[in-house]
Amino acid sequence: MLFSCMANIGPVNTLLRRVTACTQIGINRLGGIRNMESKKLSDLSDLAKIEEVVDHPVELFRIWRDEAHRYNATLVDICCLSTVSKDCKVSARNVVLREFDNDGFVIVTDSRSKKIDNIVSLHENFTDNVPYAAMCFLWYHVNEQQQKITKQVRVEGAMKRLEKESFKHLYDREPLFCKIRSHICNQGRDVNWEELKQRHDEILDSVRRGENDLPMPDHFVGYKLFPTMMEFYFGGDCLIADRILYQKGASNDSWENHHIAA
Repeated sequence: MLFSCMANIGPVNTLLRRVTACTQIGINRLGGIRNMESKKLSDLSDLAKIEEVVDHPVELFRIWRDEAHRYNATLVDICCLSTVSKDCKVSARNVVLREFDNDGFVIVTDSRSKKIDNIVSLHENFTDNVPYAAMCFLWYHVNEQQQKITKQVRVEGAMKRLEKESFKHLYDREPLFCKIRSHICNQGRDVNWEELKQRHDEILDSVRRGENDLPMPDHFVGYKLFPTMMEFYFGGDCLIADRILYQKGASNDSWENHHIAA
């Protein structure tokens, strides 16, 4: 029996050599295919085109924003807000878009913050002009065709403070921690963490006991950016991006648009 098993080793070795050879051929072919695919991908090029051109840029913003939500893009309503000081120093930070309509884009913040100091100081130093600011939204998702899509919207325009009645509902629907933050934080100022924690816990306890309904503080303010320019950028895999620039017309009621180079 032992001899019989030993006698079969030769054919088994031959079979193993053949399997190994076939496997190696398969690996080589797979590598070749991958190299070909890589080469093909590197050789691809085309132009992206923004097809959904509409008369009003906020309508296009709405279409793109809905698309970003539909494809589960993250942080859809986060934008980078840029302001400039009276010394011409630019600052940028991410903020949450709270509302928007055809007139503009609304944020809420602390009136003692650096961004508002920039806006107010510009207004005080250049009384003939309304202070300007800029927003930038960036969305990334993969569509049904497994294409990687990148869309960016830039907005520039006048920044104006809103009347309390027009944004109080935004404060009212804030989650608890945001309301507490508005009461204990002086945005951008030095703070002792232990003291802040103690103050937080005291207010939280008073809320839970029903002794504090956290009314909207005076420094909680709303600002609206009224756009005079909006630019839309659309790109994707192996695509040279397309951009459309919208600018307010001379009448200030209409918008002009045209494609610009990436």
